[in-house]
Amino acid sequence: MHRIRVIKDRLFTFYVVITSALALIPSLHLISVIILRGVEVLSEAGIKFLVDLPPTPLSTQVGGIAPSLLGTFMLTAIALPTTTLIAIFAAVMNNEFPNNPISRILDVTLRSFASIPTIVVSMTVYLLVVIPMGGYSAIASSIALAIIALPYAYTIISAALGQVPHTYREAAYALGMSRWMMIYKVIIPIARRMLAGGILITMARIMGETAALIFTAGRFRTGLTLSPNQPVDAIPLLIFDYALTPYPVMHKVAWGAALILLLIYLITFLSLKVLVKEVKL
Repeated sequence: MHRIRVIKDRLFTFYVVITSALALIPSLHLISVIILRGVEVLSEAGIKFLVDLPPTPLSTQVGGIAPSLLGTFMLTAIALPTTTLIAIFAAVMNNEFPNNPISRILDVTLRSFASIPTIVVSMTVYLLVVIPMGGYSAIASSIALAIIALPYAYTIISAALGQVPHTYREAAYALGMSRWMMIYKVIIPIARRMLAGGILITMARIMGETAALIFTAGRFRTGLTLSPNQPVDAIPLLIFDYALTPYPVMHKVAWGAALILLLIYLITFLSLKVLVKEVKL
């Protein structure tokens, strides 16, 4: 009997290893192709790839992704704080005031956002924001990105706050803290690692989104702008557009931009993993 159990255990372990490897192969293949193609482009273009304008279709030079890179950072800087603040407020309401009507409305609304196709969000923002404002803008793009990222941020942050044991709340009340003081001084600091993870996932969702920008950004690639009222570009949108063109030089730019976006993800996640220390409960 013992030998049969050992055999079953080893067979199951082998099955798990094989299926995990099969699941990882496509992702590893994609990452390796991006790195190989992207490194080739960056080696050819050098540091100018980050500060030059994109090439024309018949150009012999690779050019760069400066407008898209700047636009990605600007959209993230606008959409991420807005999304995070709304998600934290809604998560606090859901965990600390679960029977409040506002809490229930926020919970249903934010969770329902996850089922809306991103292209529909982009079209809706186009009708409600872009047309009344008279043109594409970073503000319209940020609104679309915030709507798309909110359900992810809310779900993770709400789960993070909910995992803090109630004994910490009781201890805070015993010390005479008010409910809001307890949330600010005790709950949020204890859950800071998962909160940081939630913010990171939200940032990744914002920086990697394409469909939300199709009807809102404007694809401004002929210069640099920091005005939130002007058209803007983003790295995912540039990759999407250039990958569909028949011009080899634009394909190169798309591969290089994909590698830059991948590096931004890696640097951000590794940095915050080092900076944010876990609190043991």
